[in-house]
Amino acid sequence: MAENKPALPENTWKCSNCGNTVVQLAPPQTCPVCKQTCEFLNVTCYQPECGFTGMDNRLKPAK
Repeated sequence: MAENKPALPENTWKCSNCGNTVVQLAPPQTCPVCKQTCEFLNVTCYQPECGFTGMDNRLKPAK
């Protein structure tokens, strides 16, 4: 009988250069927007204040 392992959740990654965010399991090697090799910060919401889903709104830039 096969084990039903839960799927790994996707994370929200933010480019340290241009601020672009991508949602996937692991950060990309190169940012799809600025085309640079940048550090990607995990900004996935893990706090009750942002509902535990998507990107933590406190980390989004003001418009």
